[in-house]
Amino acid sequence: MIKYFFLHKIRFVFILIVLFISPFFYLQAENKEIAISKLQVFKKNKASCNRLGNIYDACHWMAKFTIKNTSQNKISKFCLRMKVNKKVFELCYGKTKKNSINVNNKKTFLVNLTELFGISIDDEKPLVRVFKVR
Repeated sequence: MIKYFFLHKIRFVFILIVLFISPFFYLQAENKEIAISKLQVFKKNKASCNRLGNIYDACHWMAKFTIKNTSQNKISKFCLRMKVNKKVFELCYGKTKKNSINVNNKKTFLVNLTELFGISIDDEKPLVRVFKVR
């Protein structure tokens, strides 16, 4: 009887831990028109940065994400908000027609965090979240 309650409590604690930790690893935003997925943060060219330093901007922090058009219309303009190291930034796309996304298509975007947001190349890997799309 005691073993049953002990195992039941351990299982309950394990489920709580998984539920609290999982939102931090699932960094994805979605609304009716746009779905954002595959968010990655990395150095522009890590091998060259380690060997040669910041030659040709090799040590810049980059963010890569995929946007899928889930609406019934072609999307030509959109804005999204990114939280990078506790600061909120807004990125808007659509001044040119080459950024338009057809119905049920995907497009991958690459954002230079060092140039746009002033993230230092010597900092640790920044925490990036996309939390609002309009």
